[in-house]
Amino acid sequence: MVFMKDLFGHTCKSVFIMTVVMVLSSCSVKTLYNQLDNLIPSYVEGMVSLDSMLEKKVEQRSLLLVKWHRNTQLNQYAEWMRGLQRDISPQLTEEKIHEHIVILERFWESIRLRVDEEMALLLPLLNKAQRKELFSSIDKKNNEFREKYLELSNDERIAEYIDSIIDNYEIWLGELTGEQEILARQAATKLQPYASYRLERRKHWQQTIKHILDTKNTGSHKSTALREFFSDYNSQDNIAMNALTKNNKNIFSCLTLQIVLIMTDEQKAYFATTTNDYLRMFDELVREQ
Repeated sequence: MVFMKDLFGHTCKSVFIMTVVMVLSSCSVKTLYNQLDNLIPSYVEGMVSLDSMLEKKVEQRSLLLVKWHRNTQLNQYAEWMRGLQRDISPQLTEEKIHEHIVILERFWESIRLRVDEEMALLLPLLNKAQRKELFSSIDKKNNEFREKYLELSNDERIAEYIDSIIDNYEIWLGELTGEQEILARQAATKLQPYASYRLERRKHWQQTIKHILDTKNTGSHKSTALREFFSDYNSQDNIAMNALTKNNKNIFSCLTLQIVLIMTDEQKAYFATTTNDYLRMFDELVREQ
């Protein structure tokens, strides 16, 4: 599920998304997942200082968020992974890979909608000083984003892509062969960066949220305005960015097919063992609620 990791990749949304990435790429899945109701408030506390009332509210909402995810999402992840197990075979096609990507995007959409609702409830509770601190933190993260993704030379960017691609495939297949690494390197040179569009959207998100929160409206009116903005924001169509995203998805689909069709017996065994481990842990996490 992390084949695309950051290449397909907003500050507050990452509160929960980062935990999903950890859950799907860490060998201590259960430990991390069972600590999410503590990890999320800790992450928020790193963005803005919370008074006792708001801290309690964030803890309550985090607990509900994790409960929702455990009750409604993990079984879907497991079903997706079983389908992936069935399809990773010599009969795999690019069309089938695209189907799996669409399902992953639906998972992201479900989480995004839930996190948007949590933000619409919690953000209006921030006082003036807390809002100032929050947006200062977001500014800092936007600067870090720019340094990490926009200030790279073309060669540095491609090198980052190569390392990320190889690392992500090796999570699921073990060490790649020389031929597979060559294919990964070739694919990396074709990927189109769209970080500038993402940063533009991040700043638009930040400015609009700040405007809504700085009004004299009541908390309920601010929540309504936030919900409306989130809905409009996520339905906006950035034609240029979407075109680049589509291009990159096609490159990954082609690369995945190429790598799967030349998997070694050791890689097939590694993939089966790894996915079976995740399936077992997903099942245990659901049963332990």
